Amino acid sequence: MYQDLSREQLEKALLELEEELEQKQKEAEEMEKLAKKVKAEFENYKKKQDERKDKWQKEAERELSKDLISVIDNFERALAAADKDSNVYQGVKMVGDQLFETLERKGLERINAEGEEFDPNIHNAVDTEQHEEDNIVLEQKKPGYKHGERVIRPADVIVSEKEE
Repeated sequence: MYQDLSREQLEKALLELEEELEQKQKEAEEMEKLAKKVKAEFENYKKKQDERKDKWQKEAERELSKDLISVIDNFERALAAADKDSNVYQGVKMVGDQLFETLERKGLERINAEGEEFDPNIHNAVDTEQHEEDNIVLEQKKPGYKHGERVIRPADVIVSEKEE
């Protein structure tokens, strides 16, 4: 193809080929940059989807825990009313313990209030009593629960009021 060309024509063809090669290298670099950008965007998308999935899962666990708190309350009422020496008591206690352990593994935590300083974020004051100290939870009437850092149900408590 190039045998019949003069030196000048060959040099011109060589320059054209070098320019074409340079152009193709630039295109290849742009394609590589684009591929890296698309890969980074996909990794970010995947990370965001994983975060959303984790958030949805935690929310689902929180909602299930919230719904099952009344079941836990009923187990505790049944235990309080049952004869502690009976097999029924032992069976109900085992089922309740198993339920609560399962919920704990999913992030549910009971709020222990007695003796703690009253915190309106996790406690609901249902009554006050005169006491030598002020603003201390004297008695927990109904347990509270949280899932992670979010309070699902505040604990119903009796709070101390300093004696005058």
